[in-house]
Amino acid sequence: MSKRVKTVGAPSSEIHPTERIISVIEGKELDRVQTLSVLFDDNAIQQVLGAPPIKDATIFFNPISKLILDKWGMKLNSVIQGVIEAMMLKTVEAAVELHYDSTWLYYEKEMKIYDSKTLISVWGNRYDFIDDGHGNLWYMYREPAITSPKAYDEWPYFPDIDDWAHDTYKFFKKALKKYGDKICIVGETPTMLFESIQDAMGFKNMAFYIRKDPAFIRKFAAQIEEAAMKTTIAMMDAGLKVIMKGDDFGFKTGPVMNPKVLDEFFGPAYTKLCKTVHDRGCKILIHACGDNTLMFDNFIKWGFDGGHAFENTSNVDIPYEKKTHGDVFTIIGGAGVDYTLTTHSTPEEVVEDIKEIIKICAPGGRFLLAPVHSHPEMDMSKVKIMLETAWEYGKYPINL
Repeated sequence: MSKRVKTVGAPSSEIHPTERIISVIEGKELDRVQTLSVLFDDNAIQQVLGAPPIKDATIFFNPISKLILDKWGMKLNSVIQGVIEAMMLKTVEAAVELHYDSTWLYYEKEMKIYDSKTLISVWGNRYDFIDDGHGNLWYMYREPAITSPKAYDEWPYFPDIDDWAHDTYKFFKKALKKYGDKICIVGETPTMLFESIQDAMGFKNMAFYIRKDPAFIRKFAAQIEEAAMKTTIAMMDAGLKVIMKGDDFGFKTGPVMNPKVLDEFFGPAYTKLCKTVHDRGCKILIHACGDNTLMFDNFIKWGFDGGHAFENTSNVDIPYEKKTHGDVFTIIGGAGVDYTLTTHSTPEEVVEDIKEIIKICAPGGRFLLAPVHSHPEMDMSKVKIMLETAWEYGKYPINL
């Protein structure tokens, strides 16, 4: 898309952006439905803020760049980190430009460039560098790197958690200073207790060791739990009032593993994390892809105040979940990126889809309208229609 996308502006409010989101999570009906931005992909952001003269994939895949990265890849990460942080703040800038009420801001310090072909996660897996189809650099999962306790002991790239927490504090302090009065920042760090281990080990290996060596899985999880706890505290110390915890427990058809197993191995840590957040007077949400019908009771038991994404193309029954858990668990999402927020839909279809999700989820509060994912194929002109539909038809009391 050559033209930059702008919205006409949301209705004004005298309530601070963060207080509005907290009020929604607590079940209050405000003047209108509130929205959450889920923007991570460069192509989507560039539709709002404009594209650079030369995109990063062109630079990265240049033969000279490849030579440099193959020789000094790991040594360049400390320099590149500043560029990554500036890119992450662009997600907030774009959300402010679109007049979202809140934005999910992810502090990326998990990924490290290894060489011109390989990106690694500090938790133990490898990715391929790819072009997102629009000239922007992206990545695709390749393989696990920690396939046994021995490989875990030999992995050299686990993070210094205290340094990570300190950098987290500085990053969110900067973000809040620049944008905190314009939008509610919902912060996250890449410390997924289940998903990080699954990616690092591979599903088959993880399932094997859960059964044959559960102490090893608990040891691995405890390390990530420490990082989650310290970086979450750092975010709250910086001034955040709403935390997001991403952890993908589901396929589109149901949970990845038996919910009882997931509760046994990861429930205590998440319960502790949620209590820590609540003890500070803050809110904590969970992002979990797919159909989490069999996980919602766990999420609520652990202490999460709400969840994203309620994928409309998964098997999750959103009207049922609103009726069953909507009085205690905030529904976040509902706007699909498979069709609705892409070039394939018509403006009329977007309006009707958004009106329907508002009709189902908005009454009684505890609802934040949001795309169910970020995706490079999102059409931001359709996101604009989504937001403007929410402003027009999402006024309380809902009458659709």
